[in-house]
Amino acid sequence: MDTPRLLRSADYDRLGQDRRKLATLHHRGEIVRIRRGIYVRSNEWNGLQPKEQYGLRALALAQAAENEPVFCHATAALLWGLWIVGVPQKLHSVTEVATSGRSTCSVVRHVGSLSKGVRQSGPFLLTDKLTTTLQLVSTFSFPYAVAVCDSSLHLPENRGIVNQFTAPGVNTAGHMPRWETDCPQGPALSVDELRAGAGLLRSKAARKRVLAVIDFASGLSGSAGESLSRAKMLQLGFPAPVLQKRFALRDGSDAFVDFWFEEQQVVAEFDGMGKYLRSDWGGGLSLQARIIAEKQREDQIRAHGVGFTRWDWKEMMNRDRLTYILRQAGLPQI
Repeated sequence: MDTPRLLRSADYDRLGQDRRKLATLHHRGEIVRIRRGIYVRSNEWNGLQPKEQYGLRALALAQAAENEPVFCHATAALLWGLWIVGVPQKLHSVTEVATSGRSTCSVVRHVGSLSKGVRQSGPFLLTDKLTTTLQLVSTFSFPYAVAVCDSSLHLPENRGIVNQFTAPGVNTAGHMPRWETDCPQGPALSVDELRAGAGLLRSKAARKRVLAVIDFASGLSGSAGESLSRAKMLQLGFPAPVLQKRFALRDGSDAFVDFWFEEQQVVAEFDGMGKYLRSDWGGGLSLQARIIAEKQREDQIRAHGVGFTRWDWKEMMNRDRLTYILRQAGLPQI
């Protein structure tokens, strides 16, 4: 779906039209106000995914601001495809100490540089991948920080838009980047880059906390659900798994499993239902055929004489339920 056109009251004034028409349309429910003086048609707004609606709010701020904003934190994370759970409630942008911009009910301001480490993606300026990652890792709790850090180390897949970032000033205004993506964008960071960046943090406690996340992180994680699962396993006292263990299947293909516990001979997988619904997963098979193929894959892995367990989002987010699943699979808990 193409990006909806924003209706701005300032444009009505410039063209000599009565801006009160927008108020009338808003009252009728024909348009939605996404920012003061900026609207979009209701049918177009309702056709967007939540992250796409968030992106349109960012575009409205960029067009309404007197000075072009530099997005950071969770807003920049969505453009970088970093693994944050859910959709942020507010937009996040950079302010320099000298300007002392204030946070509002819709925008959170973070002190930083408006020029150093800034990239451009379409009409948006945003903090670079390293800065964005360290901001989130510094503020998120351990499991969510691990998900972000894992994704920053994760090599982009072909289905992502890996070349959508340029230096500021390059004319990319006609290109609208994707907000609805779970694929990390741009070159993967290295552990050395992350550790060097963490070393520049002012607070000793923050450095220690961030380095603990970096040391635990892995670019082998395949999704936010896998990263959260691994972090929660650590917190619950279960052994650390091997990631992406390869099993040769009898049909001649290879299967790479999420978690492998060598000592217990147990395979474990996070079962994010989204993979069954993605058009780029499953080789174009129908939903029913994908589920059957996944069942056959599991049976062929079990044929190696190993245990197999899996869980979904709801079970992973429930501490007691996840503990029960892991213990039932034969994993020891310290």
